[in-house]
Amino acid sequence: MSNPMFFDFARNRLRTGLTELDQKRGRFFALGILLVVLGVAAVYMDVATTMLTIVILGGILIAASVVLAVFSFVTARWGGFLLTLAAAALSAIAGITMLSNPRVGAAAITLAIGTIFIVGGIYRAIASVVMHFPNWGWSFVNGLITLALGILLVRGWPSASLWFLGLVVGIDLIFHGVSWIMFALGVHRVAGLELPGEERRAA
Repeated sequence: MSNPMFFDFARNRLRTGLTELDQKRGRFFALGILLVVLGVAAVYMDVATTMLTIVILGGILIAASVVLAVFSFVTARWGGFLLTLAAAALSAIAGITMLSNPRVGAAAITLAIGTIFIVGGIYRAIASVVMHFPNWGWSFVNGLITLALGILLVRGWPSASLWFLGLVVGIDLIFHGVSWIMFALGVHRVAGLELPGEERRAA
């Protein structure tokens, strides 16, 4: 048997939450605009964005190596100690390489991504034809596009490594910005709707 008090409480909490989000929609909208602007700038300055991305990633890897090294000594288990310490050393080497020569880091990451795209595209295209699941054609086309992108990256390597990561970061920022803008507009629309069980109050 349903409890009317519970549904009233849940409805009031939902209405309160929607109202609070609606009051802050300007911030969400501004965040979306900012991300779109940053994304466009990142695409326009794709080489600089790529270098900055590699430097940030290198710093993250070095910080991760320090954490792994400390963790390996804290756990003090022989098998796990050596494995974790080796992972910390590899992470430190990769991070230092990226910081000292971002072009090399960008080239290595781009080549790895291109190879993954080729393998993943071939697998997805073949799997969609063999398994023949519903709407398999879309998966097949997606596999071909992924394969083509991977081939373009590998054929254009290493020059493609200078702009590829920056382009990806810029596009990602643009899509995130558009998502926040649509969220802000959607919150305002949903907040004005009448929830089930609510009675429209006269103005």
